[in-house]
Amino acid sequence: MRPLESEQHAPPEMQLVLACARAQLNPAAAGEIMSTAEQPLDWLKAIDLASCHQLSPIVISQVQQHAAARVPETIRLCFNERFRAHTIKNFELTKELLEIVSLLQNNAVDTLSFKGPVLSQQLYGDLSLREFLDLDILVAKGQAWDVIELLSEKGFEPQFVLTGRQFDRFQRASSQIGLYHPAKNVLVEVHWALLSSGYSFSPAAQVAWESVQSVSMAGRSIKTFSPEKQLLFSCLHQAKHNWSRLGWLMDLAALIQQSPAMGWQQIQNRAGSFGTARMIRVSLRLVQLLFQVTLPARITDWVTDDACSIKIAEKILKGLLLADTKADQPTPLDPLFRASMESFADRAFYWFDNVLRPTPLEWALLPLPDRLYALYYPIRVGRLVCKHTVGKLLARRTPLGASS
Repeated sequence: MRPLESEQHAPPEMQLVLACARAQLNPAAAGEIMSTAEQPLDWLKAIDLASCHQLSPIVISQVQQHAAARVPETIRLCFNERFRAHTIKNFELTKELLEIVSLLQNNAVDTLSFKGPVLSQQLYGDLSLREFLDLDILVAKGQAWDVIELLSEKGFEPQFVLTGRQFDRFQRASSQIGLYHPAKNVLVEVHWALLSSGYSFSPAAQVAWESVQSVSMAGRSIKTFSPEKQLLFSCLHQAKHNWSRLGWLMDLAALIQQSPAMGWQQIQNRAGSFGTARMIRVSLRLVQLLFQVTLPARITDWVTDDACSIKIAEKILKGLLLADTKADQPTPLDPLFRASMESFADRAFYWFDNVLRPTPLEWALLPLPDRLYALYYPIRVGRLVCKHTVGKLLARRTPLGASS
């Protein structure tokens, strides 16, 4: 595989992470791992970088297969322990997912499971080969409140404590809510839509239910998205998070490889009707460049027919391959999601959605009757100004305090 220009300048630890991801999808690329492992490497930095991109189990597995002799004994033991702990956690989360699906089915709640263990089994046939930290389920919008109550009875605590009226308002503005079980250390994201409403490209809630497939897990048949809907959601999810994880791109590459009958015409039609064409083009361009995924000729032409998409993909590649990111650091804010939007209205709504739209945090700060709801807009702006002002003041004071 011919390396990208930006890849040639990437730190050797990043080169190793990318080589392992490629070899997982194409065993013929294993030679990249061995040649990269011959360079001076900070192995702990490599695994931290892999974890940042949600690829640590892939990297550990591939290094053990193809470059174990190059790894110091202490590092190899550390890798083995990490992989063991990761595998145990994945199986615990899978068990929890199966119990939640059974609970909801027993209460007549139809559920689609996605990401997490379902995607690990679907794409890699192994629950241990994908890094995930929570569980994601999609339910009908009208059943979301019932799902929250059912999970609350099992010890899950909602991210926000809302009244029925507040939850109706929250559903109109958001697409999901988190519920955390402190004793089990399990987070469940309950979705009722694929993306928050308000954007022209937000798919209608029923889109995901139009065609589904099943994945076999522990003898159970778990319903999930069809390949076409999975590709659509994957591209939207990556865009929303500014294409910040190499692992998500690897998942998309694996999905395309395993779906020779992918309905590309359906995807193009969806892209046109929802205004997501640029987001899909960017993601497909990235998997072409990073993993040499073969697309139908007409799709390749469609992908490369937009100069803005190519420019965004180049910027993402530079950030992914050259940034010295650590697993415990937040991803820097980069408005690539906004740049990929194809209409001025969507770009304007982006600022409203992220800056002006009130959230349950403002509702809890000052409960107001519905007739005074408009006051929440200046309250939110004031809260954000105070939050960021205080943060900057504390950051400036820290060096002074440290030197005294």
